[in-house]
Formats: sequence, C-alpha cells, structure tokens
Amino acid sequence: MSRILVTGSEGLIGAALCRKLEKKYEIVHYDLKLKKNILNKKQFKKNLIGCVGVIHLAGESRVPRGFKYPVRTIKNNVVGTGNILGAIKEIDPKIWCIYGSSREVYGEKKKKFKETDLLNPINVYATTKYASELLMRNFCRNYGIETFVVRFSNVYGGLNDHKDRVIPKFMIQAMNNRNITVDGGKQVFDFVHVDEATDGVVKLVHQIISKKIKTKTSPLVTGKGTNIMELAKKIIKITKSNSKIEIKKSRD
Repeated sequence: MSRILVTGSEGLIGAALCRKLEKKYEIVHYDLKLKKNILNKKQFKKNLIGCVGVIHLAGESRVPRGFKYPVRTIKNNVVGTGNILGAIKEIDPKIWCIYGSSREVYGEKKKKFKETDLLNPINVYATTKYASELLMRNFCRNYGIETFVVRFSNVYGGLNDHKDRVIPKFMIQAMNNRNITVDGGKQVFDFVHVDEATDGVVKLVHQIISKKIKTKTSPLVTGKGTNIMELAKKIIKITKSNSKIEIKKSRD
C-alpha cells in the first residue's frame, strides 16, 4: 500500500481528503493540531521516510489572515513549502508533491479565467501561493522532483468549515433570523463544495500513482459564478428565514 503524507491534514480540505484517500492508501497526517509543523524540517523529514508522495495543504489559507499577518503568512506559506521540497530532495527526489494553491493567483478578473491566463497576485496571501508555485516548478526543473499544482477556488462545506466564511456565516444568520450582512454586494465567487474539490485531488493522486498524469496544473473550479447578493437571497429562501439583507461598504 502506497504511503502518502498530507500536510494540513486536519483542515477543511485536508480532513475530507484524508478520509477518501485512506480507503486505498496509507496516510501520514501532518498538522499543527497534531503538533507537527512544516517549519520544523527535522520533524517533517522523519515523517516523510517511506512515503511515495506528499500533498501539501498546510499554511495560512485565507486572504484576510494574509493581510493581518503578512510576515507570518510569508513564513508559513513560502518558507514552509521550501522546507517540504528541501526535505524531499534530501530524503528521496523520487517522492512526488502536490501543492494546494489558490485561484487568488489570477488576481481580480472580471471575466471567467482560463488556466493559461497570466498570473497577477494582488495581495500577500496570493503572492505567497504564487511564490510557492514557483518553488514547485523550480525544484521540478532543477532536482527532478515530480511536482503538481491544484488551484482551489472558494471551497465550502463539511464540519471543518470556518464559521465566519461567507456560506456558513449567511446560513447561521438566516437560521437565527438575523440580518445577513453583505460586504459590497457586487462580488462574484466560484463556490466549490469540499467533496468536489477533494474528488479532484483523489483523481490526480490515482493518475500519478498509475503514471497516467496528463497535466501539471489543475484549477479545481466549477466555472460558474455566484453573485453574493443572489447567494444571500437563495439562503433566505432555502431556510425560510425572516432575515433582511444588510449591505455594508466593501472591504476592498
């Protein structure tokens, strides 16, 4: 049974992914909640022994946190990724690595983006994801490590979802008949359920293991935009709530 290490294994995407992968593979859970830190290279190398691959999902995972804690975000996301790749290089360059990036690397686009679009990160979080993608590419080119990038969109769902993210927040407000607070009201998001997102990663893992991989970079998106106001209205309808929509000035 192939052994795979998953960083960020206890998070929203990581926990759901591990449950699926454990049906076919031996999974090494690696997460701060387990007192395992990607900034601790020695600890990571010890856990990496015997693995055929790494799925790297750990690090700061949200734009607001990157804005509030820029230095910490750079350290966790960029230095952490460098530690992982460095450990793979030292233990066994044949170990492959999937990196969980973000659609944020494309920047603000008014039209539907394509995988081939130029990347234009406009905040600290997005910049760290882009920098980590470059590290993946360079370690592949210079050291022969097989690296892959998946770009997640607005992933939601599951017990591990953050309660202050838009869909859980709207649901909680609606179910308690409180005003649904909308920032701006014009934003359009590509929401992807965690089951769909993790299915995409599982498929990629199967392709890597079976040597049938076709692409190095995969955007895990639906391609369908949802306006934030329409989302709020839909949630009010579904929950049969008496909530009103309160529009606040956009944080942008």
